[in-house]
Amino acid sequence: MMNYLNTYRRYACDINRINSEAKSDAASLVRMTEELYTHDLEWISRQILDSGSHRHVVLLSGPSSSGKTTTSKKLCDEFVKKGVDVQLISMDDFYLGAEFVNRLPDGRPDFESVEALDIPLIKSCIDKLVTTGECIIPQYDFSHSRRTDKTRTITLGEDSVIIMEGIHALNPIFSEGQSKTKVMKVYTAVKQGIKDNEEYVLTNREIRFIRRLVRDHHFRKVSPEYMASMWDSVVDGERKYIRPYRYKSDFTVNSIHIYEPCVLKKYAVPLLDSFAADDPNYDFVRRLSAALLRFEDIDEGLIPDNSLIREFIGGGRYSY
Repeated sequence: MMNYLNTYRRYACDINRINSEAKSDAASLVRMTEELYTHDLEWISRQILDSGSHRHVVLLSGPSSSGKTTTSKKLCDEFVKKGVDVQLISMDDFYLGAEFVNRLPDGRPDFESVEALDIPLIKSCIDKLVTTGECIIPQYDFSHSRRTDKTRTITLGEDSVIIMEGIHALNPIFSEGQSKTKVMKVYTAVKQGIKDNEEYVLTNREIRFIRRLVRDHHFRKVSPEYMASMWDSVVDGERKYIRPYRYKSDFTVNSIHIYEPCVLKKYAVPLLDSFAADDPNYDFVRRLSAALLRFEDIDEGLIPDNSLIREFIGGGRYSY
């Protein structure tokens, strides 16, 4: 399988152009962005099915707030449209539990490490799915940071697809020995920042920070200050456990939605402005707040219910 890393879609990410289109025809800007993202996933699904193998296992990964979950669900939709049975597995269900995980210097469990997962069980599951089409996976209880006694059985037909999503999905330890036509890898990430001429208004990493700030506050009850304090360790985990393997992907998806700052600002700016002046991240978040205020507003009612942006602001059709 050819590596399509350099063929991912790139956008004209200039704030002046974004604002001009948001002001003149926001509906068209949103519709165009959503259609292009869906088209990319439709193309990937077609390439996978045309590879000539059966019972495909698709490993999907990306850094924090890259939209992995929605991308995997929308990719499922594309297989269903083609009449293909598809199921979704989260690698998070394979966590060993807090008591079995290595500790960070500050004493917190290192859930970013691949060693926090049950590596032998994941490898066994992938092998069984490829060879027999059936495996048993555990279920993880995040509220108590431990594996439960519950399991579920995954059964694939001869032409079925399984999508296994997680931050470590591209790690070759899980796919070694498997045929590349049976086990394929998809990497999704915000591949671009937004510029004003040659100067960045928001980098790709800052866009992900804003996404996570909004999502974690509204849906995970995480304070903005705590989320910001964790960000450096999240990025360090990405550097160690995700970025080294992004070139191993068969397909790369650029998950930026160029209109998103125009929508996220409504939620993010109040959170960014809530930081106290003595917070270590005060200067950083003030700069992000000022950057977001430079974008035109877009009515979130224009965003479809299956949009990746709904993963962060809510109101979507998918459950997370």
